[in-house]
Amino acid sequence: MTSNNLKIESAFITGAAHGIGAAFARKLAAENARLWLVDKEHDALMALTEELRTRGATAVEPIVANLANSTDQDSLVDILRNLTHLDLLINNAGFGKPGSFHDQLPEIILEMLHVHMNAPARFSHAALPAMIARRKGAIINVCSLAQSLPFSGIYGATKTFLYTFSKMLHRDVSKHGIKIQALVPGYTSTAFHNAGHYVEKKHRIPNFLWSSADVVAGVSLRDLSSAKFEC
Repeated sequence: MTSNNLKIESAFITGAAHGIGAAFARKLAAENARLWLVDKEHDALMALTEELRTRGATAVEPIVANLANSTDQDSLVDILRNLTHLDLLINNAGFGKPGSFHDQLPEIILEMLHVHMNAPARFSHAALPAMIARRKGAIINVCSLAQSLPFSGIYGATKTFLYTFSKMLHRDVSKHGIKIQALVPGYTSTAFHNAGHYVEKKHRIPNFLWSSADVVAGVSLRDLSSAKFEC
């Protein structure tokens, strides 16, 4: 896939089994990009892999991993360090847990810190040296509008970090020819908004404010090579 002047021949996607991650995978596979797809949900990940292979994608490698697990993160860091010709890293994995910070379980707080902050930072650090050496590559960090909304708890705080982290990366590595995008999707029709608290919220939001995961991924890839930092 060519996104303006960046030809994407390989991509590493976290949270790839559903929603925006799966939409990225389908679009990139359709352009014959080699893919590493990461998700903690084994069955959904294997189903997507089989779907892509049935459509003709021959270079799809599924990796079952839980980003909240430090050992799994370590393994993914090792893989990324060895992908010396990786064109695109998409830090998409995430989950929501609404409510006030003081009401949330400690294990949920730690999981969200690992998935939304620790993993993107570690994976970017592992992928960037080879990208910089080639003066070619891009990182998309999937952020959120919820960083400024009430009752978002630790979720909003972690997504604020991810946005600020992306801005720092953009400042530091754009001079090396590396593209950094903070993808800040609006309301997107995914499994994220079809569970728990989000179901009720979804029905209160007008239909015209919603986008499909396919549209979000398409706009992101279209704008990737522009000078625009936020999409």
